[in-house]
This record gives sequence, structure tokens and C-alpha cells, in this order.
Amino acid sequence: MNHNECQHHIDPVSNRLRKLIEANRSLAEIESLDDLLQRLMDLAKKVTAAEASLIFLYNSATNLLEVVSISDDRFGDRANELYKVMDSIKLKLGEGVAGWVAQNRKAVIIEDAQNDSRLSKPADKQRGLSTRTLISVPLIYQEELLGVLSVVNSEGKPFFDNEDLEILESFAALSAVAIIRSRLLEHRIEQERLRTELEAATKIQELFWPKLPELGEGSHVWGFSEPAGSVGGDLYDVIPMPDGSWLVYVADVAGKGLPAALIMAALSAKIRSEAPLHTEVDKLLANVNNAMYELMSDEGFFATMVLSKYWPRAGRVQTARAGHPHPLWVNNHGFREVPKINGIPLGVEFGSEYEKTEFFLSPGESILFITDGVTEAENEENELFGNDRITDYFGVAKGPPWAGGLLERIGSWRGDAVANDDLTIMEIWRDPPKTT
Repeated sequence: MNHNECQHHIDPVSNRLRKLIEANRSLAEIESLDDLLQRLMDLAKKVTAAEASLIFLYNSATNLLEVVSISDDRFGDRANELYKVMDSIKLKLGEGVAGWVAQNRKAVIIEDAQNDSRLSKPADKQRGLSTRTLISVPLIYQEELLGVLSVVNSEGKPFFDNEDLEILESFAALSAVAIIRSRLLEHRIEQERLRTELEAATKIQELFWPKLPELGEGSHVWGFSEPAGSVGGDLYDVIPMPDGSWLVYVADVAGKGLPAALIMAALSAKIRSEAPLHTEVDKLLANVNNAMYELMSDEGFFATMVLSKYWPRAGRVQTARAGHPHPLWVNNHGFREVPKINGIPLGVEFGSEYEKTEFFLSPGESILFITDGVTEAENEENELFGNDRITDYFGVAKGPPWAGGLLERIGSWRGDAVANDDLTIMEIWRDPPKTT
């Protein structure tokens, strides 16, 4: 073999390698999946000298192949028609050439497409196209079917040959890696975006935690809330009222995370706007329910709440309840029974009415408002803290105040277990009587 013959023999191989190296470099620069798919189309046409190329991606949820990108010189200026083609092509596994390739996970080269039963010739005719020859290869990454890559009609020769098939199979292997890489990058970007949003939401939610005031007249208030995630749906507040009382409440929006936190923020704003308009807590609770009903019911949320007014001078407590755990009325002798009152959660039924009750804290007594994150806190063995452990704590603890010690008891009992629910405690207490 002379030098010219050897050069003639090597050149096609060198040319194929050069095309693949260039394609690999080009694909490595692209991060967006949409941009990547379009670039794949252009490169697939280039490396095989084809008139058209298209990518089907496999949708595992529907078990269908869906065309996601087409580059077809045969359409010319009919761009709108090309978009319609993309929207209309969905294939079952085994259907058409691409479906056969996906089902069998084998590449196929068709020299005479018009005489191949797998080709949809009526579709070609309807679009005014003519498919003479084509290659379809599966896109597979570590046994996972990603889709099918096809090129249509060779330029400068009557049909594709085995050399075109080999280079397209090599290109498909590069493409599969590029698709997985792009998906991972987009997932990482999405995770980073979500992390940033959650950090912002956490800072915003912190603005809703009240600066606890001095209630005066020997009365005090303490509050704490711990979301199970970055943000949560628990809420508490202490609001001064025109009649010298303080409006205090603890609420629990069903759910966790950002959606619950957004409902919590809306609920907080609504309570503050409605509070000065109502002197009775049951009427206030009913109006808040009606005002929030549409938003909460449309989004599938509801909230429980215990809402009270407290007069420091007399220790008077007026309370209404919307499906929330009853407050705990405690002194150094244990629990005192809070009168039972009914009321359904907010956002469940428009026009709901609520009951109220009144009682008086004596000096040295407390009222604690808690969410179910207290009783339902779980330890590393998935045991609930429960009501019995609350009773045991108050049987030996000295106060007031009691809430900080209860929180420490829960934390010690929970150990290294991850918080399973938002947890909130707020306590109002009166100083014990002075001894002489």
C-alpha cells in the first residue's frame, strides 16, 4: 500500500475522531438542558451529514417517547409547522422506528425508508416531507433508557452507511453523558435556588416573632418557637389592646415548610388588623376565620389556634379555641382545670361560631399555650413525649415560670432525633405572693 492509499484509508477515521472530539468539547460547555438538546441536534446533523435530526426523551411516568427537539432543513421557513410536529409526536415503546429502538435498545440503520414497515409514511406525506434513509440509536446511561436520537436523509449520498451508524452511536454515548451531566447541574442549581429561598424565608419568618413586652402589674410573658425545617407553620404573638389587656395567641398551620410559613404570615397580618375591632375573643376568632377561609380552603390548609385576652392587674383570662390543644393552667400544686370550650380549626368552614370562657390566674400561677409539637415530639426510638411526661414534669418542677424547664426536658428526652414537627410554647405567669 503506497502513501496515498494509506492516507486515503486513514482520513475518514481521523475525520470521525475529529468530529467527535469537537462535539465532546462543545457539549461540555453547555449547562442548560434545553440549550444542550438543541446543540445535540445541530451536532448530530453535522457528524453524519444529515438533512434532519430529532431527539426523543423517554418519559418514565407515561412510558412514552416524546420529541423534545427537531432540527430539520426540509421545513425551510415553515418554523411554526416544525413546532407543531414537536408537540404532536409521542410514541409508545415498540411504535415506529424510534419506539422499536427504545424497546430493543438497539441501533438501526434503514437504507430504504419507504419500504420499511416501521416508518410512518402517512405522517411524512401529511407534512410534505420525504424520508429516504435514517439512523436511530438509543440514548442509554448505565442501563437507564434516556431516549432515542435519529438522523434523517444523508446529504451527498443515497443512504447512510455503517460508518455513519458507528459515528452516531459514538456520538449518542457522548450525548447520554451530557444529558445526565446537564440534569445533575440543573438539579444542583435548583437545590441552590431552593436553599437561598429558604434562607430568605427563614429571615422573613423571624420578623414575625414578637419582641415580648413587659406586661406590668407583676405579670410576665415568655415564648419560644422551633420549626421542624428551615421555616414552619407555628405562630405566636402578644398584642396590646385599647382596653389595657393583651391579646395573646398560639397557632399551628397544618403542614410544614414554605407554604405553611406563607399562610402563617397572612394569618398573623389578619389577626393584627382585626384585633382592635373586637372586644370579645370568640367574635375575633370568627371574623379571622371568615377572612382567611377562602385563601386557606383554596390552598388546602387549615390552622388550629388558642386565642386569649389577658388583663395583668386582675389576672383575668378570656379564651377561645379553634381545634387547638387546651392551654395548661398550672401552679406549684399541679394542674388546674381550664374550662373546656369547643371550636373547629380555622379555614375549615365559613361562618363557624366559637365559644369563650373566662378564669383568673392567682399570684404564682401560669397559663401555658403549646402546639402539638410538644406532646408529639419524638425521641430516637420514635416514642412520643406525650401528656404523661408533661404531667410528670409539673409534678416535680418549681415555678413560675415553667416553660423553659419544660423545653429543656423535651430537648433532653428527644436526644439526637431530628425534630418531626414545629414546636411552640408561650407562658404567661404572675409573680408569687411576697412572703414576710
